[in-house]
Amino acid sequence: MINKRKEQVVHKAHELFIEKGYHATSIQDILNHSRISKGSFYNYFPSKGDLFKAVFTSIHIQLEEGRNSMLIGQDPSDIKIFAEQVQLVMKINKKNKLLQLVEDALVSNDPDLITFIKKTKFSLLTWVYERFLHIFPADKKPYLLDGAIIFNGILQNMLQINNAMNEVITSKQIIDYCTTLIQTIVEEVSEMGIQLISPDHVDKLLPASEYTDFFNNDLSFATISLKKVIERSFAPGDANLTNYLKLLYFIQEEIMNNKEPRQFLIESALLSLRTCPNLNEAKEFKHYQDVLSKML
Repeated sequence: MINKRKEQVVHKAHELFIEKGYHATSIQDILNHSRISKGSFYNYFPSKGDLFKAVFTSIHIQLEEGRNSMLIGQDPSDIKIFAEQVQLVMKINKKNKLLQLVEDALVSNDPDLITFIKKTKFSLLTWVYERFLHIFPADKKPYLLDGAIIFNGILQNMLQINNAMNEVITSKQIIDYCTTLIQTIVEEVSEMGIQLISPDHVDKLLPASEYTDFFNNDLSFATISLKKVIERSFAPGDANLTNYLKLLYFIQEEIMNNKEPRQFLIESALLSLRTCPNLNEAKEFKHYQDVLSKML
């Protein structure tokens, strides 16, 4: 069961960290702002550093859920979807003052907190690399970690320069420019066979995420194929089309967002999908069920 009181402390601490800075915020400030006792605080968090980790983790979960929800029912190889995901990341980071929080915490004297921050700084890089694995053809894989590093570097520097110029260019324009540029770069370095950092090193930056586990199987592509069958079966605007697609998206979301997907709910959704007239005889539906059964 989720502890709502603990969530409130995380939320209130986040407000204080943004307003006053991590170092200037005392535990007493957090107690006063959250209206909890010192005993309750230490029952939730051994230290202020651990509370900061909880704040940072809550933002990261928000990012993960937002990015993943944008892929439901979409083709993961569509670079336009990736660009929209990047824009969402920038929006959430800006809203939560993530850069400010990180910079403030990095000058801490807490070695454990510094290590935590340094590790999590690689999370965006790892995510970009994982997305590139599905956007670019398989023969480009040796060059994609370099590509992810280059993409992040260009994006961050463009944003900093734009900020110094009082944001004369929109974030969408910057992201579109960077995604167009990285396609050209990956194509050219692959033709020349130029590689600096092998993808074998990616696990040293950050352990593989659940996101990778999900997309390293056939379910995402089986879902896309089945979605096309459903869309061919009904006219646009048909209520049945909406209902069957919702069932498909529900299953995908259940797999993506839960370490232990609720099998009884997935089976119930499958039973409802089987009532779709054209699905039972479709080879795409049989493949979809076979892939799904291996994951449960």
